[in-house]
Amino acid sequence: MSAFIGLRAEFGRVLRDVREARAEWRARFRKWALPIITTGAGVAGGAAVWKTYRPPDANILRQHGTFDCEPRLALAGRGRLPNPAEVSHALEKAGADIAALRRAAQRLRGPLERDILSAELRLSDTEANGMSRHELYSKLVEAWRLAGYEKEPVEAPPPKVRRGIDLVSQEDESYGRDVGSEVPLCMLRESSSGKEDFNILSPEDWAAAAGFLERNGVVLLRNLLPPDTVQALRDRLQMKTSALDRARPDERGLLPVRSYSTNFIAEEDPGLEECIHSIGRQHVCLRGRPSEAMVQSMQAGAMPLVLAHLCGVSGDQTPQRSPYISEVQLLVSEPCAVPQMWHVDNVARGVTLFIPLTAVPLEMGPTWFLPGTHHLFNRELGYFSRVRKCLSTLFSTNGVLPGEMEAGDALIYDSRIVHRGGQNHSYDYTRVGLIFRYDFDRPPGYGMVGSLLLGWTGKFTAAMLRAYGALPGEPTTAGRHDLASVSDGSAGVATKT
Repeated sequence: MSAFIGLRAEFGRVLRDVREARAEWRARFRKWALPIITTGAGVAGGAAVWKTYRPPDANILRQHGTFDCEPRLALAGRGRLPNPAEVSHALEKAGADIAALRRAAQRLRGPLERDILSAELRLSDTEANGMSRHELYSKLVEAWRLAGYEKEPVEAPPPKVRRGIDLVSQEDESYGRDVGSEVPLCMLRESSSGKEDFNILSPEDWAAAAGFLERNGVVLLRNLLPPDTVQALRDRLQMKTSALDRARPDERGLLPVRSYSTNFIAEEDPGLEECIHSIGRQHVCLRGRPSEAMVQSMQAGAMPLVLAHLCGVSGDQTPQRSPYISEVQLLVSEPCAVPQMWHVDNVARGVTLFIPLTAVPLEMGPTWFLPGTHHLFNRELGYFSRVRKCLSTLFSTNGVLPGEMEAGDALIYDSRIVHRGGQNHSYDYTRVGLIFRYDFDRPPGYGMVGSLLLGWTGKFTAAMLRAYGALPGEPTTAGRHDLASVSDGSAGVATKT
Protein backbone atom coordinates (compact mmCIF):
# COMPACT_ATOMS: atom_id res chain seq x y z
CA MET A 1 0.00 0.00 0.00
CA SER A 2 2.81 2.40 0.85
CA ALA A 3 4.43 1.67 -2.53
CA PHE A 4 1.21 2.60 -4.32
CA ILE A 5 0.96 5.87 -2.38
CA GLY A 6 4.58 6.73 -3.20
CA LEU A 7 4.05 5.96 -6.91
CA ARG A 8 0.93 8.15 -6.93
CA ALA A 9 2.83 11.01 -5.30
CA GLU A 10 5.68 10.69 -7.79
CA PHE A 11 3.23 10.69 -10.70
CA GLY A 12 1.62 13.85 -9.31
CA ARG A 13 4.99 15.59 -9.08
CA VAL A 14 5.70 14.66 -12.73
CA LEU A 15 2.37 16.15 -13.81
CA ARG A 16 3.09 19.37 -11.92
CA ASP A 17 6.54 19.59 -13.54
CA VAL A 18 4.99 19.09 -16.99
CA ARG A 19 2.42 21.84 -16.35
CA GLU A 20 5.16 24.20 -15.18
CA ALA A 21 7.33 23.36 -18.21
CA ARG A 22 4.40 23.97 -20.59
CA ALA A 23 3.77 27.33 -19.01
CA GLU A 24 7.47 28.19 -19.27
CA TRP A 25 7.64 27.16 -22.96
CA ARG A 26 4.48 29.19 -23.70
CA ALA A 27 6.17 32.23 -22.21
CA ARG A 28 9.33 31.59 -24.22
CA PHE A 29 7.26 31.12 -27.38
CA ARG A 30 5.54 34.46 -26.87
CA LYS A 31 8.89 36.13 -26.16
CA TRP A 32 11.05 34.63 -28.92
CA ALA A 33 9.19 32.45 -31.42
CA LEU A 34 6.48 34.91 -32.35
CA PRO A 35 8.98 37.70 -33.25
CA ILE A 36 11.04 35.19 -35.25
CA ILE A 37 7.97 33.94 -37.12
CA THR A 38 6.81 37.50 -37.72
CA THR A 39 10.25 38.50 -39.00
CA GLY A 40 10.40 35.41 -41.25
CA ALA A 41 6.97 36.17 -42.65
CA GLY A 42 8.03 39.75 -43.29
CA VAL A 43 11.22 38.65 -45.04
CA ALA A 44 9.27 36.14 -47.14
CA GLY A 45 6.72 38.80 -48.04
CA GLY A 46 9.45 41.28 -48.95
CA ALA A 47 11.21 38.64 -51.04
CA ALA A 48 7.93 37.85 -52.82
CA VAL A 49 7.37 41.55 -53.59
CA TRP A 50 10.99 41.85 -54.81
CA LYS A 51 10.53 38.75 -56.99
CA THR A 52 7.37 40.22 -58.50
CA TYR A 53 8.99 43.62 -59.05
CA ARG A 54 12.24 42.18 -60.47
CA PRO A 55 11.43 38.66 -61.69
CA PRO A 56 14.46 36.35 -61.79
CA ASP A 57 15.49 34.22 -64.75
CA ALA A 58 14.15 30.69 -64.79
CA ASN A 59 17.67 29.43 -65.51
CA ILE A 60 20.23 32.19 -65.93
CA LEU A 61 22.88 29.77 -67.19
CA ARG A 62 20.74 28.38 -69.98
CA GLN A 63 19.18 31.73 -70.91
CA HIS A 64 22.17 34.07 -70.80
CA GLY A 65 25.28 32.02 -70.02
CA THR A 66 25.26 29.56 -72.93
CA PHE A 67 27.44 30.29 -75.96
CA ASP A 68 27.88 28.30 -79.16
CA CYS A 69 31.35 27.36 -80.38
CA GLU A 70 32.01 27.13 -84.11
CA PRO A 71 34.84 25.71 -86.23
CA ARG A 72 37.65 28.24 -86.42
CA LEU A 73 37.98 27.95 -90.19
CA ALA A 74 34.23 28.57 -90.55
CA LEU A 75 34.59 31.77 -88.52
CA ALA A 76 37.58 32.72 -90.67
CA GLY A 77 35.54 32.11 -93.82
CA ARG A 78 32.96 34.63 -92.61
CA GLY A 79 35.64 37.17 -91.72
CA ARG A 80 35.07 36.96 -87.95
CA LEU A 81 38.50 35.48 -87.16
CA PRO A 82 41.80 35.22 -89.03
CA ASN A 83 42.96 31.78 -90.05
CA PRO A 84 46.23 30.45 -88.58
CA ALA A 85 48.24 31.50 -91.63
CA GLU A 86 46.98 35.10 -91.34
CA VAL A 87 47.91 35.25 -87.64
CA SER A 88 51.40 33.95 -88.37
CA HIS A 89 51.85 36.39 -91.25
CA ALA A 90 50.69 39.36 -89.15
CA LEU A 91 53.07 38.45 -86.31
CA GLU A 92 56.00 37.90 -88.68
CA LYS A 93 55.29 41.25 -90.31
CA ALA A 94 55.39 42.84 -86.85
CA GLY A 95 58.83 41.30 -86.25
CA ALA A 96 57.81 38.68 -83.68
CA ASP A 97 59.71 35.53 -82.81
CA ILE A 98 56.73 33.23 -83.31
CA ALA A 99 58.48 30.08 -82.12
CA ALA A 100 59.36 31.70 -78.78
CA LEU A 101 55.83 33.10 -78.43
CA ARG A 102 54.36 29.66 -79.00
CA ARG A 103 56.59 28.19 -76.32
CA ALA A 104 55.57 30.95 -73.90
CA ALA A 105 51.87 30.40 -74.64
CA GLN A 106 52.14 26.64 -74.12
CA ARG A 107 53.86 27.15 -70.75
CA LEU A 108 51.31 29.81 -69.66
CA ARG A 109 53.98 32.47 -69.23
CA GLY A 110 51.42 35.08 -70.22
CA PRO A 111 47.93 35.53 -71.72
CA LEU A 112 49.08 35.63 -75.35
CA GLU A 113 46.01 33.81 -76.71
CA ARG A 114 43.77 36.26 -74.88
CA ASP A 115 45.70 39.23 -76.28
CA ILE A 116 45.22 38.06 -79.87
CA LEU A 117 41.47 37.55 -79.46
CA SER A 118 41.21 40.93 -77.70
CA ALA A 119 43.00 42.54 -80.63
CA GLU A 120 40.61 40.88 -83.09
CA LEU A 121 37.68 42.18 -81.04
CA ARG A 122 39.07 45.71 -81.25
CA LEU A 123 39.70 45.23 -84.95
CA SER A 124 36.04 44.44 -85.54
CA ASP A 125 35.15 47.85 -84.09
CA THR A 126 36.92 49.89 -86.75
CA GLU A 127 34.88 53.01 -86.11
CA ALA A 128 36.11 53.16 -82.51
CA ASN A 129 39.84 52.85 -83.16
CA GLY A 130 40.47 52.96 -86.92
CA MET A 131 43.55 50.76 -86.52
CA SER A 132 44.65 48.02 -88.88
CA ARG A 133 45.60 44.47 -87.90
CA HIS A 134 49.27 45.28 -88.53
CA GLU A 135 49.15 48.23 -86.11
CA LEU A 136 47.37 46.23 -83.42
CA TYR A 137 49.71 43.27 -83.75
CA SER A 138 52.76 45.56 -83.72
CA LYS A 139 51.59 46.93 -80.37
CA LEU A 140 51.05 43.41 -79.12
CA VAL A 141 54.51 42.29 -80.16
CA GLU A 142 56.08 45.31 -78.49
CA ALA A 143 54.21 44.59 -75.23
CA TRP A 144 55.17 40.92 -75.38
CA ARG A 145 58.80 41.84 -76.01
CA LEU A 146 58.81 44.08 -72.93
CA ALA A 147 57.24 41.26 -70.89
CA GLY A 148 60.03 38.93 -71.99
CA TYR A 149 57.90 36.36 -73.80
CA GLU A 150 60.27 36.29 -76.78
CA LYS A 151 63.07 35.15 -74.47
CA GLU A 152 61.36 31.86 -73.70
CA PRO A 153 64.04 29.15 -74.00
CA VAL A 154 63.64 26.06 -76.11
CA GLU A 155 64.21 23.79 -73.13
CA ALA A 156 62.75 25.13 -69.89
CA PRO A 157 63.92 23.58 -66.60
CA PRO A 158 61.06 21.69 -64.90
CA PRO A 159 59.69 23.15 -61.66
CA LYS A 160 61.28 21.80 -58.51
CA VAL A 161 58.46 19.89 -56.87
CA ARG A 162 58.77 17.15 -54.29
CA ARG A 163 56.82 14.04 -55.19
CA GLY A 164 55.42 11.33 -52.98
CA ILE A 165 53.37 11.25 -49.77
CA ASP A 166 54.38 13.49 -46.88
CA LEU A 167 54.87 11.30 -43.82
CA VAL A 168 53.38 13.89 -41.45
CA SER A 169 50.39 15.29 -43.36
CA GLN A 170 49.83 12.13 -45.46
CA GLU A 171 49.26 14.38 -48.51
CA ASP A 172 50.71 14.15 -51.99
CA GLU A 173 53.48 16.75 -52.09
CA SER A 174 52.90 17.51 -55.78
CA TYR A 175 49.12 17.90 -55.55
CA GLY A 176 48.00 21.31 -56.77
CA ARG A 177 51.56 22.51 -57.39
CA ASP A 178 53.11 23.42 -60.73
CA VAL A 179 54.68 20.31 -62.29
CA GLY A 180 55.32 21.87 -65.70
CA SER A 181 52.26 20.69 -67.63
CA GLU A 182 51.72 22.58 -70.88
CA VAL A 183 48.53 23.67 -72.66
CA PRO A 184 47.71 23.32 -76.37
CA LEU A 185 47.86 26.31 -78.68
CA CYS A 186 44.71 27.97 -79.94
CA MET A 187 45.16 31.27 -81.80
CA LEU A 188 48.90 30.60 -82.24
CA ARG A 189 48.48 27.08 -83.57
CA GLU A 190 50.49 26.30 -86.69
CA SER A 191 48.46 25.96 -89.87
CA SER A 192 50.70 23.14 -91.07
CA SER A 193 49.90 20.90 -88.12
CA GLY A 194 46.88 19.39 -89.84
CA LYS A 195 44.74 20.02 -86.74
CA GLU A 196 44.05 23.69 -87.19
CA ASP A 197 40.26 23.36 -87.51
CA PHE A 198 38.73 23.21 -84.03
CA ASN A 199 35.79 24.86 -82.32
CA ILE A 200 36.11 28.25 -80.67
CA LEU A 201 34.02 31.28 -79.69
CA SER A 202 33.80 34.30 -81.95
CA PRO A 203 35.45 37.47 -80.54
CA GLU A 204 32.04 38.98 -79.68
CA ASP A 205 30.81 35.83 -77.91
CA TRP A 206 34.19 35.48 -76.20
CA ALA A 207 33.87 38.97 -74.67
CA ALA A 208 30.24 38.34 -73.65
CA ALA A 209 31.12 34.96 -72.11
CA ALA A 210 34.03 36.49 -70.17
CA GLY A 211 31.71 39.17 -68.76
CA PHE A 212 29.07 36.62 -67.77
CA LEU A 213 31.71 34.40 -66.18
CA GLU A 214 33.06 37.33 -64.14
CA ARG A 215 29.57 38.28 -62.87
CA ASN A 216 28.01 34.87 -62.28
CA GLY A 217 30.97 32.52 -61.88
CA VAL A 218 30.01 29.91 -64.49
CA VAL A 219 29.47 29.74 -68.25
CA LEU A 220 28.44 26.95 -70.64
CA LEU A 221 30.06 26.41 -74.05
CA ARG A 222 28.03 24.39 -76.51
CA ASN A 223 29.86 22.06 -78.89
CA LEU A 224 33.39 22.87 -77.76
CA LEU A 225 34.40 19.43 -79.04
CA PRO A 226 32.85 18.19 -82.30
CA PRO A 227 31.15 14.76 -82.11
CA ASP A 228 33.88 13.07 -84.17
CA THR A 229 36.54 14.38 -81.74
CA VAL A 230 34.54 13.12 -78.76
CA GLN A 231 34.09 9.71 -80.38
CA ALA A 232 37.79 9.46 -81.23
CA LEU A 233 38.72 10.20 -77.60
CA ARG A 234 36.13 7.73 -76.32
CA ASP A 235 37.67 5.07 -78.57
CA ARG A 236 41.14 5.95 -77.28
CA LEU A 237 39.91 5.66 -73.69
CA GLN A 238 38.22 2.35 -74.53
CA MET A 239 34.75 3.53 -73.52
CA LYS A 240 32.54 0.65 -74.66
CA THR A 241 28.83 0.91 -75.44
CA SER A 242 26.11 -1.70 -75.26
CA ALA A 243 24.27 -3.18 -78.23
CA LEU A 244 21.07 -2.42 -76.29
CA ASP A 245 21.70 1.31 -76.75
CA ARG A 246 22.40 1.39 -80.48
CA ALA A 247 18.90 2.67 -81.11
CA ARG A 248 19.27 5.36 -78.41
CA PRO A 249 21.92 7.86 -79.59
CA ASP A 250 21.79 11.40 -78.27
CA GLU A 251 21.22 14.45 -80.45
CA ARG A 252 24.86 14.33 -81.58
CA GLY A 253 24.84 10.67 -82.49
CA LEU A 254 26.81 9.47 -79.43
CA LEU A 255 25.70 6.44 -77.44
CA PRO A 256 25.44 6.32 -73.64
CA VAL A 257 27.96 4.34 -71.58
CA ARG A 258 26.68 1.75 -69.09
CA SER A 259 29.94 1.00 -67.28
CA TYR A 260 33.55 2.04 -67.60
CA SER A 261 36.81 0.73 -66.17
CA THR A 262 40.11 2.62 -66.09
CA ASN A 263 42.21 -0.52 -65.69
CA PHE A 264 43.70 -0.24 -69.17
CA ILE A 265 45.03 3.27 -68.37
CA ALA A 266 46.72 1.90 -65.25
CA GLU A 267 48.28 -0.85 -67.34
CA GLU A 268 49.62 1.64 -69.91
CA ASP A 269 50.73 4.10 -67.24
CA PRO A 270 51.87 2.24 -64.09
CA GLY A 271 51.86 4.38 -60.98
CA LEU A 272 48.79 6.36 -62.03
CA GLU A 273 46.97 7.73 -59.00
CA GLU A 274 43.25 7.04 -58.57
CA CYS A 275 41.14 8.69 -55.85
CA ILE A 276 37.59 8.13 -54.58
CA HIS A 277 36.42 11.27 -52.76
CA SER A 278 32.80 10.12 -52.47
CA ILE A 279 30.99 6.84 -53.02
CA GLY A 280 30.72 6.00 -56.72
CA ARG A 281 32.88 8.91 -57.92
CA GLN A 282 36.36 7.99 -59.20
CA HIS A 283 39.05 10.56 -60.05
CA VAL A 284 41.99 9.42 -62.18
CA CYS A 285 44.83 11.96 -61.91
CA LEU A 286 46.51 12.32 -65.32
CA ARG A 287 48.56 15.48 -64.75
CA GLY A 288 52.28 15.03 -65.15
CA ARG A 289 51.82 11.48 -66.40
CA PRO A 290 52.26 10.05 -69.92
CA SER A 291 48.45 9.59 -70.05
CA GLU A 292 48.01 13.38 -69.99
CA ALA A 293 48.95 13.51 -73.69
CA MET A 294 45.71 11.66 -74.57
CA VAL A 295 43.51 14.51 -73.37
CA GLN A 296 45.77 17.57 -73.55
CA SER A 297 44.46 18.91 -76.89
CA MET A 298 40.85 18.99 -75.64
CA GLN A 299 41.50 22.32 -73.88
CA ALA A 300 42.51 24.25 -77.00
CA GLY A 301 39.26 26.01 -77.90
CA ALA A 302 38.60 27.09 -74.31
CA MET A 303 42.02 28.59 -73.55
CA PRO A 304 41.28 32.22 -74.62
CA LEU A 305 38.27 32.32 -72.27
CA VAL A 306 40.21 30.63 -69.46
CA LEU A 307 42.99 33.20 -69.78
CA ALA A 308 40.49 36.06 -69.99
CA HIS A 309 39.04 35.11 -66.62
CA LEU A 310 42.41 34.48 -65.03
CA CYS A 311 44.10 37.62 -66.33
CA GLY A 312 41.26 39.97 -67.36
CA VAL A 313 39.54 40.54 -70.71
CA SER A 314 41.47 43.66 -71.67
CA GLY A 315 44.84 43.22 -73.32
CA ASP A 316 46.09 46.04 -71.11
CA GLN A 317 45.74 43.83 -68.01
CA THR A 318 48.87 41.80 -67.27
CA PRO A 319 49.00 39.54 -64.19
CA GLN A 320 51.86 39.78 -61.75
CA ARG A 321 52.20 35.98 -61.69
CA SER A 322 51.72 33.24 -64.26
CA PRO A 323 48.98 30.63 -63.80
CA TYR A 324 49.64 26.94 -64.16
CA ILE A 325 47.69 23.71 -64.66
CA SER A 326 46.97 22.46 -61.15
CA GLU A 327 44.91 19.41 -62.08
CA VAL A 328 44.04 17.13 -65.02
CA GLN A 329 41.55 14.40 -64.13
CA LEU A 330 39.38 11.78 -65.72
CA LEU A 331 36.14 11.70 -63.71
CA VAL A 332 33.96 8.58 -63.64
CA SER A 333 30.58 8.88 -61.90
CA GLU A 334 29.15 5.39 -61.58
CA PRO A 335 25.44 4.51 -61.44
CA CYS A 336 23.84 5.57 -58.13
CA ALA A 337 26.92 7.65 -57.17
CA VAL A 338 26.12 9.80 -54.12
CA PRO A 339 26.22 13.62 -54.29
CA GLN A 340 29.27 15.57 -53.20
CA MET A 341 29.42 18.06 -50.37
CA TRP A 342 29.11 21.72 -51.30
CA HIS A 343 32.65 23.00 -51.77
CA VAL A 344 34.93 25.31 -53.73
CA ASP A 345 37.92 24.16 -55.77
CA ASN A 346 40.12 26.96 -54.46
CA VAL A 347 39.60 30.01 -52.25
CA ALA A 348 42.02 31.93 -54.50
CA ARG A 349 41.27 33.00 -58.06
CA GLY A 350 41.36 30.15 -60.56
CA VAL A 351 39.38 28.43 -63.31
CA THR A 352 37.98 24.93 -63.71
CA LEU A 353 37.14 23.45 -67.13
CA PHE A 354 34.83 20.42 -67.25
CA ILE A 355 34.25 18.57 -70.54
CA PRO A 356 31.82 15.62 -70.44
CA LEU A 357 32.39 12.68 -72.77
CA THR A 358 28.85 11.43 -72.13
CA ALA A 359 25.59 13.36 -71.91
CA VAL A 360 24.81 14.84 -68.48
CA PRO A 361 21.03 15.14 -68.01
CA LEU A 362 19.42 15.95 -64.67
CA GLU A 363 18.95 12.31 -63.68
CA MET A 364 22.68 11.57 -64.08
CA GLY A 365 23.86 14.11 -61.53
CA PRO A 366 25.12 17.28 -63.21
CA THR A 367 27.22 19.80 -61.32
CA TRP A 368 25.04 22.21 -59.31
CA PHE A 369 26.11 25.82 -58.78
CA LEU A 370 25.25 28.65 -56.40
CA PRO A 371 25.82 31.57 -58.81
CA GLY A 372 27.67 34.59 -57.53
CA THR A 373 29.16 32.90 -54.47
CA HIS A 374 32.64 33.35 -55.94
CA HIS A 375 32.35 37.05 -55.01
CA LEU A 376 32.51 36.05 -51.33
CA PHE A 377 36.17 35.08 -51.79
CA ASN A 378 37.20 38.14 -53.80
CA ARG A 379 39.99 39.63 -51.72
CA GLU A 380 39.99 42.81 -53.78
CA LEU A 381 36.55 43.81 -52.44
CA GLY A 382 35.34 44.81 -48.99
CA TYR A 383 33.05 42.50 -47.04
CA PHE A 384 29.91 44.55 -47.76
CA SER A 385 30.64 44.61 -51.49
CA ARG A 386 31.25 40.85 -51.50
CA VAL A 387 27.89 40.08 -49.87
CA ARG A 388 26.03 42.62 -52.02
CA LYS A 389 27.41 41.19 -55.28
CA CYS A 390 26.77 37.63 -54.14
CA LEU A 391 23.14 38.25 -53.15
CA SER A 392 22.48 40.30 -56.28
CA THR A 393 23.56 37.37 -58.45
CA LEU A 394 21.88 34.70 -56.32
CA PHE A 395 18.47 36.37 -56.54
CA SER A 396 18.76 36.91 -60.30
CA THR A 397 17.96 33.23 -60.89
CA ASN A 398 15.07 31.08 -59.75
CA GLY A 399 16.93 28.41 -57.81
CA VAL A 400 20.14 26.41 -57.85
CA LEU A 401 21.74 26.11 -61.31
CA PRO A 402 22.19 22.63 -62.83
CA GLY A 403 24.96 22.17 -65.39
CA GLU A 404 23.08 19.96 -67.86
CA MET A 405 25.19 19.26 -70.94
CA GLU A 406 25.66 17.11 -73.99
CA ALA A 407 28.87 15.23 -74.71
CA GLY A 408 31.44 17.68 -76.06
CA ASP A 409 30.01 20.74 -74.30
CA ALA A 410 32.07 22.45 -71.62
CA LEU A 411 31.51 24.17 -68.30
CA ILE A 412 33.99 26.87 -67.36
CA TYR A 413 33.61 28.16 -63.82
CA ASP A 414 35.46 30.20 -61.25
CA SER A 415 37.30 27.97 -58.78
CA ARG A 416 35.80 29.99 -55.91
CA ILE A 417 32.13 29.35 -56.77
CA VAL A 418 30.29 27.04 -54.35
CA HIS A 419 29.20 23.90 -56.21
CA ARG A 420 28.83 20.16 -55.92
CA GLY A 421 28.44 17.11 -58.15
CA GLY A 422 24.91 15.77 -58.05
CA GLN A 423 23.70 12.23 -57.44
CA ASN A 424 23.61 9.86 -60.39
CA HIS A 425 20.03 8.59 -60.13
CA SER A 426 20.52 6.26 -63.07
CA TYR A 427 20.82 2.56 -62.26
CA ASP A 428 22.60 1.56 -65.45
CA TYR A 429 24.45 4.54 -66.98
CA THR A 430 27.86 6.02 -66.16
CA ARG A 431 28.96 9.63 -66.52
CA VAL A 432 32.52 10.24 -67.76
CA GLY A 433 34.27 13.59 -68.18
CA LEU A 434 37.54 15.51 -68.14
CA ILE A 435 38.52 18.13 -65.55
CA PHE A 436 41.23 20.75 -66.07
CA ARG A 437 42.09 23.28 -63.37
CA TYR A 438 44.18 26.43 -63.67
CA ASP A 439 45.41 28.27 -60.58
CA PHE A 440 47.84 30.84 -59.26
CA ASP A 441 47.95 29.35 -55.74
CA ARG A 442 47.89 25.77 -54.55
CA PRO A 443 44.33 24.54 -54.04
CA PRO A 444 42.14 24.23 -52.10
CA GLY A 445 43.38 26.80 -49.56
CA TYR A 446 41.30 25.54 -46.62
CA GLY A 447 41.30 22.58 -44.25
CA MET A 448 38.82 20.22 -42.61
CA VAL A 449 37.04 22.91 -40.58
CA GLY A 450 36.71 25.13 -43.65
CA SER A 451 35.33 22.17 -45.62
CA LEU A 452 32.62 21.59 -43.01
CA LEU A 453 31.72 25.29 -42.87
CA LEU A 454 31.50 25.46 -46.67
CA GLY A 455 29.29 22.38 -46.71
CA TRP A 456 26.89 23.86 -44.15
CA THR A 457 26.90 27.25 -45.87
CA GLY A 458 26.17 25.61 -49.21
CA LYS A 459 23.24 23.66 -47.74
CA PHE A 460 21.77 26.79 -46.16
CA THR A 461 22.21 28.88 -49.32
CA ALA A 462 20.74 26.16 -51.54
CA ALA A 463 17.72 25.85 -49.22
CA MET A 464 17.30 29.63 -49.28
CA LEU A 465 17.40 29.63 -53.10
CA ARG A 466 14.86 26.82 -53.31
CA ALA A 467 12.56 28.70 -50.93
CA TYR A 468 12.98 31.83 -53.04
CA GLY A 469 12.11 29.84 -56.15
CA ALA A 470 8.93 28.55 -54.47
CA LEU A 471 7.64 32.05 -53.70
CA PRO A 472 4.86 33.51 -55.88
CA GLY A 473 6.11 35.23 -59.00
CA GLU A 474 6.69 34.11 -62.56
CA PRO A 475 10.37 33.94 -63.61
CA THR A 476 11.39 35.23 -67.02
CA THR A 477 12.28 32.80 -69.80
CA ALA A 478 13.80 35.19 -72.37
CA GLY A 479 17.35 34.36 -73.44
CA ARG A 480 20.23 36.39 -74.87
CA HIS A 481 19.01 36.17 -78.44
CA ASP A 482 15.41 36.87 -77.44
CA LEU A 483 16.44 40.08 -75.68
CA ALA A 484 18.65 41.07 -78.62
CA SER A 485 15.80 40.61 -81.09
CA VAL A 486 13.47 42.68 -78.89
CA SER A 487 16.01 45.51 -78.53
CA ASP A 488 16.66 45.49 -82.29
CA GLY A 489 12.94 45.54 -83.02
CA SER A 490 13.21 42.43 -85.18
CA ALA A 491 10.20 40.20 -85.69
CA GLY A 492 9.87 36.47 -85.78
CA VAL A 493 10.98 33.71 -83.49
CA ALA A 494 14.33 34.32 -81.80
CA THR A 495 17.04 31.70 -81.79
CA LYS A 496 17.28 29.76 -78.56
CA THR A 497 20.60 29.04 -76.90
